[in-house]
Amino acid sequence: MRNKIFNTFLLVLVLTFILTSCKKGNSCYNEELYQKHKNDICPMDCPGVVGCDGKTYCNGCIAMAHGISIQ
Repeated sequence: MRNKIFNTFLLVLVLTFILTSCKKGNSCYNEELYQKHKNDICPMDCPGVVGCDGKTYCNGCIAMAHGISIQ
């Protein structure tokens, strides 16, 4: 019984983490930036940039097309 409760708690914890880490749920996500750049044609060069969410994106254009500003 104790194992079942722990497994249920762990499942809820993991699901909560997944749902709150989605891009639109991220406090770094900027809807205005997304709307402005969502249709941009981005170059495929990939020097790597870090977004305000701490994730690495190929370049700034791709990050902004996802509504994420770069650091």
